[in-house]
Amino acid sequence: MKRRDFLKLSGCFIAAASMASLPGCGDDGGAKTGVFTFAEGVASGDPRASSVMLWTRVQAVSEDDADIALTCQVSESENFSTVVVEREIVATSASDHTVRVLVTDLLPGTVYYYRFVAGGDTIVGRTWTAPADDDETPVRLAWVSCQDFSAGVFGAYRQMINDDLEASEDEKIRLVVHLGDFIYETIGGQFQVALGDEMQAIELKNADGSQRIIEPFPSGGGEKAGATFAQTLEDYRHLYKQYLRDPHLRAARARWPFVQTWDDHEFTDDCWQSQANYDSSNSTDEPSQTRKVAANQAWFEFIPANLSDAEGAPGVANEAADFSAAAVEDVAFTDRSESNNADALASLTIYRSLRYGKNVDFILTDERSYRSDHTVPEETSFGSPIFFHPRTALPAELVSVMDAGSTANGGNPPDEILGFTNARKDSAPGTMLGAEQKAWWKSTMQASTATWKIWCNEVPMMRFGVKVGPAGILIYDRVAFCDAWDDKPGERNELMGFLRDEAIGNVVVISGDMHAHFAGTLMDDYDSDAPVPVATEFLAAGISSNSVFSFFEYFVRAPQPKSLRDLITFDATEFGGDNKFENNLNALLRFGTGSAQTAASTGDPAAVLAAADPETNPHLAFADCDAQGYGLMSVTSAGVQATLVTINRPVADMGEAGQGIKGTASFELAVDNPGGLVGPTLSGRKPFPLT
Repeated sequence: MKRRDFLKLSGCFIAAASMASLPGCGDDGGAKTGVFTFAEGVASGDPRASSVMLWTRVQAVSEDDADIALTCQVSESENFSTVVVEREIVATSASDHTVRVLVTDLLPGTVYYYRFVAGGDTIVGRTWTAPADDDETPVRLAWVSCQDFSAGVFGAYRQMINDDLEASEDEKIRLVVHLGDFIYETIGGQFQVALGDEMQAIELKNADGSQRIIEPFPSGGGEKAGATFAQTLEDYRHLYKQYLRDPHLRAARARWPFVQTWDDHEFTDDCWQSQANYDSSNSTDEPSQTRKVAANQAWFEFIPANLSDAEGAPGVANEAADFSAAAVEDVAFTDRSESNNADALASLTIYRSLRYGKNVDFILTDERSYRSDHTVPEETSFGSPIFFHPRTALPAELVSVMDAGSTANGGNPPDEILGFTNARKDSAPGTMLGAEQKAWWKSTMQASTATWKIWCNEVPMMRFGVKVGPAGILIYDRVAFCDAWDDKPGERNELMGFLRDEAIGNVVVISGDMHAHFAGTLMDDYDSDAPVPVATEFLAAGISSNSVFSFFEYFVRAPQPKSLRDLITFDATEFGGDNKFENNLNALLRFGTGSAQTAASTGDPAAVLAAADPETNPHLAFADCDAQGYGLMSVTSAGVQATLVTINRPVADMGEAGQGIKGTASFELAVDNPGGLVGPTLSGRKPFPLT
């Protein structure tokens, strides 16, 4: 099948803009309205200097499943008095009536309006092309992640829109980077509830007072380890349609172009390759190749990303590729060589780069499809009182040695580490990117001629260490988050060492996944006696998902000892404060176990800072582990200014008023100064123990 024929069947089209504007035409021609609906809105994605991808989904009100004829129009004027594109397209039942139109030959740095017309029914959106490659116009962007429909409303998007409407022209957001967890593949999971200030579940409602729920899966879903999860293509499509019921998300997608990658929940929680991890009590295989193909197809249908037609960095071949159906079976595997696993992964390739004016290259990676298994096998840790969770707060030495696999100890790996069997002694070293993507990443970083390389990275890159405290509490030094790059320290060192050795400067990493705000410096080797700063990382909290603090608070409830719980939370009202569940995880990660213990016994921020351990994460400049929100960034040839925005807890939909901002933390980074992060400058609520 020729590619363009395949694209048409998949609801994909290419349209070139006319060099001369044509007179606009009516959008209905007198046709009857109310026949078709665009319930999921419109969207645009991957803006380049001369192109952008447009998207919508249309459905007959009668629910007739027949193909639907559409017209796509693009104009520089909001009233469509003239049009530069008018393209007849078809929304096919095979693509769930989604359409993607790649519009080419556009002008750089230009606002365009677009609309889709079906009969007498119309929907309109706005987008913005990238500046020309030599254009030094400052770039203003937002980045977001983690929007669990069942845990909170999406009022953060409405806050972004309202603030943008009031902003001056040079402060207006030009694009939104979404770093994954656009949907959550489970319904009714343990942490998929809205939490009040008392850390207890509360009922979540929409602005109109209706209950905010996800309808059951068309297939009924799969059940394992207490989770009801999507298992068919229709299930995954169902989730995208349910999430896009949120008016704030629809409004944001209609206002700005999105640049997107995925994390785990677009497929399955804590996944690696096409493997699920719902049962964390042991190493039982959960091969899910059929689900991976279904998830990939649904993502391709609902996310307007330019893949096969993308351009790479100069001299670097584009490896992104549109969805291609694959017939697979769920067969146990241990690596990518198993054919069903390989075919499932190859059905869609999304890592790519995007030039945005003279000062920015966006480099988007996929940190799920090619990574190796989690470093510490689940059965090593589950049930042990020294762990919170099989992928949380693991001994740093255990992770480091197991990650090195057969190369540990100069190629002579130990049989045991800290009394645990070394299950990885005969394995290859761990990887997050996989060999092909890693080679592409290195080539792209080398080839970039932009002032700033912004790496759109799904999971935290920095080390988050927790040192043994007074009286030996925690027993071992830990790394806190072992579904992130702390699980693959060897490859992290390789990539950061590559930036150092190749003198690739001005790298900024934006991340999500962790449901918290963090800012800090990336080092070439955190274990070195003299680590060298090579890049800067900013993590933004989730749009609505429950905070990482709330997870830890749950893990350290009774019967865990109070000495352990004190490291995470304490009752600040005992010391005249307002919060019965004070977020002490901030103090633990920034200042150490001694500071966290001091906080729980005194509630005094000054005493917390006085007890700080200078060896605890000295690269970490800011932490707010109990937040929802987003990040904002302005980029010029001279520097980067980043702001982490914390919204009011998104458990009450405030409608078009927006969620409201609780506080912000702002930072500055000058060009050619990777260790020179300045900040935070705080406004509004200041996260404990900052004052």
